[in-house]
Amino acid sequence: MKLAELKKNIEEYQYLEDTNIIDVSIASIVATRLMLGDPIWLVIIGASSGGKSQILRPLSLTDSKFLHRIDDLTENTFLSGIRLAKEQGSPSLLHRIGKKGMIVMSDLTVLFSKAAESRATILSQFRMIYDGEMTKFSGTSSAPITWKGYLGIIAGSTPSIYHHFEEVADMGERFIYYRMKDYDGEKATRIAMSRPLYGKDLDDKLAELYADYIKDVVKAYDDKPINLPEDIQERIIQVAQFAERVRTPVTTDWKGDTITRIPVSAMPMRVALQLTSIAKALYCVRSYEEMTLSEKDLEIIDWCGYSLANEEKRAVLNVLARINYGVYIKGQTIADQIGLSTGVVNNILQNLASVGILNRFGDNSSLTWRISRESDWKTVRRINKIDTIEEYHEREITSDEDEEGAKEKGLLEFGKDTF
Repeated sequence: MKLAELKKNIEEYQYLEDTNIIDVSIASIVATRLMLGDPIWLVIIGASSGGKSQILRPLSLTDSKFLHRIDDLTENTFLSGIRLAKEQGSPSLLHRIGKKGMIVMSDLTVLFSKAAESRATILSQFRMIYDGEMTKFSGTSSAPITWKGYLGIIAGSTPSIYHHFEEVADMGERFIYYRMKDYDGEKATRIAMSRPLYGKDLDDKLAELYADYIKDVVKAYDDKPINLPEDIQERIIQVAQFAERVRTPVTTDWKGDTITRIPVSAMPMRVALQLTSIAKALYCVRSYEEMTLSEKDLEIIDWCGYSLANEEKRAVLNVLARINYGVYIKGQTIADQIGLSTGVVNNILQNLASVGILNRFGDNSSLTWRISRESDWKTVRRINKIDTIEEYHEREITSDEDEEGAKEKGLLEFGKDTF
């Protein structure tokens, strides 16, 4: 079965305008099965009832020995000191998974419903698991309980995950996201109402389709190292650098209005390595069909990187990418375009400026903004397929005026990007 045929069969039961979500989901599983690089921890982000679970449930049924679905987590889920009879097996999830496997979670935000102490413990365990080794001491055993292996994760979440992971920024960097794109809700509802299968029958049918395709792709892999071309590696590096900066959280005062510390972005290596694993898995998928990576595949990589920015940041950047590079516009204009208050938008703008994504010009009463680097401006336009330039009816400051203003203030030695 070819991928196009798989998608066509799936679309008989589920409406997806953006079928790239099938590609990236399959790629995350293939990459983990074949251990193509760093573990992939992928979160599919979409609105409630947006179709996330209808993708994840069937995938979790494709191979019960490799894919393990869980709906909740406790401090003892991964490694447990409880003793069971031998015939009952191990109570520890990691021991049941073994040296290689993948966890499927329909809703990752269940983690953040835990009490603070429990949540902190589970997050600490996640860090160890990602690095491939976890050790736990228990009062029921004189020896430590250990696990070593390679674990992937594919999970679903609503956009609230952005807020949760901003609170634990060092944990969030271990996950990459794929933000489901908006689609025609009416059309999706009509297909859902007319499909011939529902519930478990539907999950089993889709699981059968996914399983056959994934099995064929994995079997076709010849164990040869996959060396991505230099231009693709460079694209991944650029996207990873931009993504890591744009998702950097900030520390604010108790009201949330003022940034109180200079934010420090995480290094982009972990994001770049996970995107590389996805790219290699996509290469396996294309090789199975005697194809090579295309611009469409690179768009999937781009979108995974851009999805690390929350809804508000992406909305702001999309407005700023629609004007000529170097032109400044007011925060109020941006607020009018995305439908949030000027105060909220100014906070988002200041966040992006503090990590070097944006430049600002003017004083508190008349601040204006633009994307700092032309490469970032081009990246946002490419990812969002923006090919036009919009003009807003207001006083705009060009990059030439910006430089002239710097000269007048004696700040040219610091460069334009200091504003």
